[in-house]
Amino acid sequence: MPKLKQALARLDSYVRNQQIFSAGAKLLLCVSGGADSVALLLLFSRLRNLRQLTLLAVHVDHQLRGSESDADAELVKQHCQELSVPLIIRKICLEAGGDLENRARQKRLGVFEEVLDAYRFDLIVTAHHNNDQSETMLLNLFRGAGLSGLAGIRPRSGRIAHPLLCFDKRELVDLLEERKLAWCEDASNADQSFKRNWVRHTLLPLVERELNPRIASSLGEQAQIFAAAEELVLQRVKTLVKRITLEQEPERITVSIPALKRCTRLEQYYVLKELTSVLSGSGKDFFSRHFQDILDLLESDGSKQIQLGRGLIARKVYAELSLELESEAPPVPEPVVVMEDRARTVWGDHRFTFKLLKVLPTRRDEDALNVYLDADKINWPFNIRSRRPGDRFMPLGMKNLVKLKDFFINAKVGKFERDLVPVLDDGEKIIWIAGQRLDARVALDEGSTRFLKIAAENLKAKPRRAASRKKTGEENE
Repeated sequence: MPKLKQALARLDSYVRNQQIFSAGAKLLLCVSGGADSVALLLLFSRLRNLRQLTLLAVHVDHQLRGSESDADAELVKQHCQELSVPLIIRKICLEAGGDLENRARQKRLGVFEEVLDAYRFDLIVTAHHNNDQSETMLLNLFRGAGLSGLAGIRPRSGRIAHPLLCFDKRELVDLLEERKLAWCEDASNADQSFKRNWVRHTLLPLVERELNPRIASSLGEQAQIFAAAEELVLQRVKTLVKRITLEQEPERITVSIPALKRCTRLEQYYVLKELTSVLSGSGKDFFSRHFQDILDLLESDGSKQIQLGRGLIARKVYAELSLELESEAPPVPEPVVVMEDRARTVWGDHRFTFKLLKVLPTRRDEDALNVYLDADKINWPFNIRSRRPGDRFMPLGMKNLVKLKDFFINAKVGKFERDLVPVLDDGEKIIWIAGQRLDARVALDEGSTRFLKIAAENLKAKPRRAASRKKTGEENE
């Protein structure tokens, strides 16, 4: 009895100090039937009255071990009846294939989240303890997961709580033995082909024997220090992300490369981790190899892109880095024929309007998307098309033909965008690179008597901060 009282007092203190949940919370307990989860069920059945909690246990049957799986479910059912905790049992099916452990975990979590939402509970509560924390920290260290990985399992992460991190495995087992509560042993937990099991059964006992007999406690204490350190870094990162971001959309975030390079290496790591997590919806699976791949990309020549996994790509275009959700490249639009009497048309993401004028307006807005040209210098009809190999034109202000490819490079048009830039071509010459430059051969002069106004609108363009218009760097294709 004293051991249960002491454990209950420690649990209550840990929950309060870490602010894991408040009194009156509705908690969904994940109970597999193993020693850890049975201890969770026991402790929370006692904590329930102290904190006015509403409890619901959920057991997921993976149907992978035949009669053993049935026995697990029956044992959980028996304990829940004895402790007066309502129980839901859900069965899941897993397809054959690799990565079974991770797929089972993901599907299990999906069940817990479904029940949580259906019953309108507050938190999913798992039985992860201090030994699990040690294993997680070491696995993350080997994967190069940074401060976040070394902080390990948090007392609370979103809608998932881990209140048993204040206990070692041995303490939970002692508690069950004292209360004479049975638990199930899953034979797969001894299979060292799973990385976590190898760390548990081989690496940690070796470290405990040869280096530190209190390794689990030591790593648990370090996890708290790393978590506090990361909080400080993340506060700084939030400011940096706002400072260097040029454009943000649900599927793409673009940042200034010069601004990113002014950050320290640690800041760069956490900025990129934060940006990828915003896009993917998860802060997990961003490791040192991804970070180094992006740094190498920043130092590369020209416009390039790399795969980051999780459906993400990183793309460098001059002085900008875009992190994007992977999608199919948009098709290059087919050419559009513009007759002399046509008032409007659409090509790709651009909408064009055409207006023939006999009198030139005294005040007129002329910019990259609005031009006036001599209608009599054009061969009608003309086409709107994408670039072609060998294209040349005479940019307004110049007297010689230049390769369109060279013009795009000098104008810092990213090579991933060039096929989608509208080229207006009258069969004899290019008359306008929409959004870029008018051809000098169709420009207005003193003898012009008939005028054509062309206005182009990029239907997908969004206003960007002033900083996004200031680009540096050179590109070679």
